[in-house]
Amino acid sequence: HFRESSALVCRFELGSATVVARYMSAGRVECSAGVSAGVGARALEVSLNGQQFSSSGVQYTYVASASVSSVWPSVSVSEASTSVTVSGSGFSVVSASLGYLRCRFGSTSVGAEYVSESVVVCNTTASSSAGYVSVEVSTNAREYTSDGVQLELLDVLVGEVSPWSGPEQ
Repeated sequence: HFRESSALVCRFELGSATVVARYMSAGRVECSAGVSAGVGARALEVSLNGQQFSSSGVQYTYVASASVSSVWPSVSVSEASTSVTVSGSGFSVVSASLGYLRCRFGSTSVGAEYVSESVVVCNTTASSSAGYVSVEVSTNAREYTSDGVQLELLDVLVGEVSPWSGPEQ
């Protein structure tokens, strides 16, 4: 169990610099991951006094930064869910397997289906208004890209049907 202390720190690999941990509760602390020289798993350990560290071997995985370059189709209807292919880079199969790979349409976040490191597929949700929304991707379900690629949402309104009747086939 953790206790609030000014010496509460985290270390993301043996021999690396420590970062100050924020006490959340007896069973939880929050640490900011430092910059890594590369992708891959690192052992995350915690110290209550800044000297002796845990030896639990819990892994934290660094992944490549993601980016969004385009969406297809670039226009969708606002009244229904539409499958959208999002192209970019840095999409992680590890993130997908953990359920962390997500798309955000404006302020609405949905799960993403991993296709490759450069393609994910996401379904829009019904929206109350037409307009443009940014499409961003997250590999950790918290931080999202900020590339500003837009999806246009259109209202579809049926004004007339012609002919209004026909034979049964």
